[in-house]
Amino acid sequence: MTKILFNKLIKSTSVFVLFLVACAFQSDAPCDAKALKEKAKKQLEPYTYDMSKLTRIVYKAKPWLKEIEVPLFIGEKYRLVFNTEALPKQIVISVYNRDKDSKKRKLLFTTKDAAADKKEFSFDISMARKAFVDYEMPAGDSTASGGCLVFMLGYK
Repeated sequence: MTKILFNKLIKSTSVFVLFLVACAFQSDAPCDAKALKEKAKKQLEPYTYDMSKLTRIVYKAKPWLKEIEVPLFIGEKYRLVFNTEALPKQIVISVYNRDKDSKKRKLLFTTKDAAADKKEFSFDISMARKAFVDYEMPAGDSTASGGCLVFMLGYK
């Protein structure tokens, strides 16, 4: 009887410890989505808010790319706003008219030559059906654990 009780106690304790470890790694402290969105929304004015997307960034051993497709209506004017304050390392944000596999792809906007201390970017676009936003992440190291960024879209 005591052996069964002991086994149940060990299992319960193990589950509790795993739960605590999982919660520790899910911490949202460096990524205050609400604050990042509020700052991005200020950059959006005088455009009307349409949507926002919080993207979590994890640095890997090698550089990598994430592409997001943004559908747009022809005839509307749009403003794209990016807030990267919650990223420990600078990334390159580029906006294109076509996806990364297209031969007719044109660069519309990039943060490649932006100052290292600049964390908020905005770009106006019109006469497009879609925009493709590329996030180019540098290789990570032990000092850069990851973070998040906010992308916000508005129209006029």
